[in-house]
Amino acid sequence: MPWSNAGSNRAITVALIAMVLGPMPTHAAEIGDPEPTQEYASQWGVGAGVGIKRSPYRGIGNETNAIPLLSFQNRYVRFFGTTLDAKLPSAGPIDFSVRARYGLGDGYKSSDASYLSGMEERKGGLSLGLATTWHTDLANVSLEWMRATSNGKGNRIKLAVERSFDVSNSITVTPYAGIERADRKDVDYYFGVTNSEIRANRPGYEGRATTNVEGGIRLDYAFTKQQNLFFDVGVQHWGAGVTDSPLVDRSTSPSLRIGYLYRF
Repeated sequence: MPWSNAGSNRAITVALIAMVLGPMPTHAAEIGDPEPTQEYASQWGVGAGVGIKRSPYRGIGNETNAIPLLSFQNRYVRFFGTTLDAKLPSAGPIDFSVRARYGLGDGYKSSDASYLSGMEERKGGLSLGLATTWHTDLANVSLEWMRATSNGKGNRIKLAVERSFDVSNSITVTPYAGIERADRKDVDYYFGVTNSEIRANRPGYEGRATTNVEGGIRLDYAFTKQQNLFFDVGVQHWGAGVTDSPLVDRSTSPSLRIGYLYRF
């Protein structure tokens, strides 16, 4: 599949930090971790990343983005990309948090592709929810529920699993997979076609709940305790509720992500 740039202004926002890193935050926090006696010390991280991802929307190709990265965590909060977690008391190996995420990278503008001409803009916004991660010797299993506070007020529930393998003292390989359930409101907002948006080549469509799956593999290279490079190749498969939309012309969205982080 050829890679081509989509000249979308929307795609050059910091919201794509989340897309560039995908499920990385759980494992990223382990890279260069302080000693247990410093467990609650504040920790900052800065860096940069480049991401390429295939858009599911008809007429929009691949989006290539170079973006800054910022992370922060202490005893009470964790911030990474566009996700902020307020940490709750844990139960042994199970962590809990109240989560807020700003999804600026979701949706599209009618100017992004000629096929979308006449469509109202669909845009991301603030979502609130709950998240938990179960840390085991076999794998880390995470579950999150997020509800949009505007723009359709849809809900998404995601279950993900990842396991890290230490290839050497500095190289870690992490396969990951996830399954996400998006409700009718969420799918209808991003992929629906209202009566006023119907055209001769664009029939109406009312979105319905769907299940999307994703998977990939990430390689982390910690060439010092503070400095880390990551390389991530993944793919997302869209469910029928999305692919049945006339706005969509593909069922999978492959992605490539490369980045650098420095932790103070």
